Amino acid sequence: MKIVSAYIGLLASLLIACPAVSQDSFGTPPEDGYDWIQLTSGEWLRGKLDNLFEDELEFDSDILDDLVLDWEDVARVISPRRFGVSIQGREPVSGVVSIDEANIQITIAGQEYSYPREQLVSLTISAEREWDRWSGEFSFGTNVRRGNTDIVEYNSIANLERRTPLSRFVLDYIGNYNKTEAVEVSNNHRIGGTYDRFTASRLFWRPLNGQFFRDPFQNIDYQFSLETGLGYELINNRRTTWDIYTSAGINTTQRVSVGELENLRTESPSVSLGTDFEIELTSWMDYILSYQMSFIDEASGSFQHHLLTTISTDLVWNLDFDVSFVWDRVQKPPSNAAGDTPERDDYRLIIGITYDF
Repeated sequence: MKIVSAYIGLLASLLIACPAVSQDSFGTPPEDGYDWIQLTSGEWLRGKLDNLFEDELEFDSDILDDLVLDWEDVARVISPRRFGVSIQGREPVSGVVSIDEANIQITIAGQEYSYPREQLVSLTISAEREWDRWSGEFSFGTNVRRGNTDIVEYNSIANLERRTPLSRFVLDYIGNYNKTEAVEVSNNHRIGGTYDRFTASRLFWRPLNGQFFRDPFQNIDYQFSLETGLGYELINNRRTTWDIYTSAGINTTQRVSVGELENLRTESPSVSLGTDFEIELTSWMDYILSYQMSFIDEASGSFQHHLLTTISTDLVWNLDFDVSFVWDRVQKPPSNAAGDTPERDDYRLIIGITYDF
């Protein structure tokens, strides 16, 4: 019994002498240019914080690669970089961020602001230079044949995007040209532009949704639409983005030729519905879908839609191999001066090498 009592007394003295281990006992991370996050278990991770949205933090770890962590499992965030910060009930701001269990501190031009952690809606990377706000891609394909059959064909797809924590500007282009046996058989071009303003929620305002289209073989000298509307982000994370939107405005169409009792130029109210979807299928393959349908008056075509879908495969460096399918449809295409009515549907398969940045 004396031995047992002595052992219990020794164990009790050791427990009293050894303090409990806290989260902070691991020390403060070094200022090495990396982002550091501390889990509620006390573990520290070093890497790059991509974004925080809908209680999910996306983090690129040096050792563990891409991680998606529940925000409730993250105790602290320390970073030397600037982030776009969205706080409930306030306009988004940009600054250096430090987060602990209770508060978020934002340093803007040397001034520090503090907010309760539960009011934090999202974090996104802020660009340090204007060039960092831009991304884009350009795809080009060609088919040239000489001999028994002479064919010259070019097609291209381009996309340019400028993104900030508050806004997004996107400019798209699709073009196709074909001359066979010295006869032009296709020559169409489509330019689209959108500008979005984001709020603290998934809802965004689209003050600009513009389209320009030209295809003489569809009896369209030019068609121009200008609309405004609203959109909603269904999904927005590292692998997948999915937006839906609706807009309304005016559509102007100039025909190449029409019958005697018809007008070359028509104007119509327009209402559009659309979606933009992109997903990273694997580390080397992406799938992209863009679709817009527009309702206009009968003289302008009644109903039309534009669909672009792409499978993009990584090659080397910034080069991709893309296979795209384009489907344009006009429900009631007007006849030209000769009485010929264009086909309702136009399909194109575009294969090309894409450079992205």
